[in-house]
Amino acid sequence: MTVTRYIPSYLTSRQNLTRLVLWTALYAWLFITIYQPFNSRQWMPAMNELQYFISGTFVVLIAMAVIAVSRIIMHYYCKKHAMSYMIYAFWVVCEIAAMSLVYAVVPIIVNPESANRFLSTWGNAALYSFFILLIPYAIVILALILLHYREQLDAMEAKKNGLDEDLSNPLPDMFNFYDEKNELKLSLRPDTLYYMEAADNYVQIHYTGQGKLQHYMLRTTLRDIEEKFQNVGLRRTHRSYIVNFSRVKLLKRSNDGLMIDFDIAGIPNIPVSKTYMDAVMEQLATPRTPDDETLYKLFK
Repeated sequence: MTVTRYIPSYLTSRQNLTRLVLWTALYAWLFITIYQPFNSRQWMPAMNELQYFISGTFVVLIAMAVIAVSRIIMHYYCKKHAMSYMIYAFWVVCEIAAMSLVYAVVPIIVNPESANRFLSTWGNAALYSFFILLIPYAIVILALILLHYREQLDAMEAKKNGLDEDLSNPLPDMFNFYDEKNELKLSLRPDTLYYMEAADNYVQIHYTGQGKLQHYMLRTTLRDIEEKFQNVGLRRTHRSYIVNFSRVKLLKRSNDGLMIDFDIAGIPNIPVSKTYMDAVMEQLATPRTPDDETLYKLFK
């Protein structure tokens, strides 16, 4: 059976996508205007240095606009869906194709007689764009991964030295849930919240009230909840679930993989997918309750 692997969620956060667009644009601008790749200076021998500089800047602005629009769409797509590496690669190919299409159409608008060279222009533009963007994409993504792991190491070191005051408080007094319009819809004590489940454009919140398990449909996304409640005992265990680990009774291995069992009856076992396995184990590595410590010792 083929296992689908998904890109880390932090790579599609708004902040990191903005970093990718800006750094890629800066690299491409310096590369085109200073290095002048692919003998591009010989394509326009009649241009002086200033005209070539302006043309190169215009080319980069087009690329930046296409990438920015693409990454905005990616950000909102990933708020509702997990993105596999295959989809991400296809997305980048579509970015380059769209960018190259603009480069092929602009000359026709300026000089309609160049329409007979449309396909060759589009192909060359796609090839050159690929080689120009390959290096900054790789460098920025690698830098974001290293930055993410550096932040994790710093957080672990802070926990080890007892400097992380936020994590010294196991849970907030209340979990306040807001909808997509930022209106407060539900407040729960931490000991009543169990897990949250994706349901199309809604999130179903499962909690206890009046002595029984209850549910509340909130119009938002798991991604928004995940970002809001970082480092307070809530962890995403699957593309469709976020779990309150203070209510977890045990982890157990089955034929379907690692499953989460809660401390009351009537709640189905929640799966832990391979994508979020490291995050779950990290949660157990920083026990907030005696039960968490027991779980960590069992599965570390």
